[in-house]
Amino acid sequence: MATAALLLFPVTTFPSTAVAQAATETEFICPDSGAGLSAVDVLQATGEHDVFLDYLLEFDPEGYEILTDPAASDKTIWAPTDAAFAKLGDAPESASPEEIKAVLGYHITPPRRTPEGDYPIVTFDYLADGGQIIHQTRTGILTESDQRVRTKVEDGVYTVEGIPLGPTAWCTQAGSIFSIDTVITDVATPSWLEQVLGQAIYVVFFQNPLISALVALGLVALIGFLVVRAVRRRRSA
Repeated sequence: MATAALLLFPVTTFPSTAVAQAATETEFICPDSGAGLSAVDVLQATGEHDVFLDYLLEFDPEGYEILTDPAASDKTIWAPTDAAFAKLGDAPESASPEEIKAVLGYHITPPRRTPEGDYPIVTFDYLADGGQIIHQTRTGILTESDQRVRTKVEDGVYTVEGIPLGPTAWCTQAGSIFSIDTVITDVATPSWLEQVLGQAIYVVFFQNPLISALVALGLVALIGFLVVRAVRRRRSA
């Protein structure tokens, strides 16, 4: 229970700067940089996300187990509150286990990565700097469906799939958790061109280091060729 007390009554918090007058004042709670805290630890400590955890444990036990490990909690979680699930009424009872697992996956975003390395932990300030960001989902990672959620910051209002983010977010040891009062039941599907380009970028830059190196060398050679050609044209002009 010491962990819960620490999270709910933190000594250190990092308030984000309001972007506009109408913006909600936000707070990112991150005691001791989240050391030793898993996503499950934090979600339990808030006291507002028990239904989300129960559904994860029942329908996505693998995902739940991952989120109990502080080092593996390098995810951004858009966590529906208990009140958000109450809004669904009896709808979950008519859904299949696969459908429920997919919906749960919409709310878990793996870490964003580039060839240079991981992006930093997502915070309110990070979202504000990005303006509008597309995030892959755990559903997409597991099924290769390429499902994504979109965050947007407009006039100081933070949303994911059009749902306002709660004013308080928390860090884990390696990720962060945002609270939402509505369950995401549908996500944006990328176009065919986006899917092809995304898959190509993934294969080239992340799946095969040798291909990545060859592509990088090819780009360097092409740039060098274009520079030499431009210099020769200037000299001959």
